[in-house]
Amino acid sequence: MADLDREAMRAVAERIQRLSDEHWWALDLPCRLMEKDAWVGPTGARFGADVHAAQRELRDLLTRAVHSANQKLAATQDRP
Repeated sequence: MADLDREAMRAVAERIQRLSDEHWWALDLPCRLMEKDAWVGPTGARFGADVHAAQRELRDLLTRAVHSANQKLAATQDRP
């Protein structure tokens, strides 16, 4: 039964990693466009700051999810 739990957790950790890899670049294009002044003026500056903040938050959340899943997977391997 413990092997089944480890395999299930391994599958979950791998799935989380795949989702992270798929979505890591989700806001890359809008950020690059804003860096090239795709939208200017005060509203554009605010939007640029917001989209960059959202990208940092997304990447932080993805990093934490992968790290958490890997930690939990490692903890299941320590148990008999």
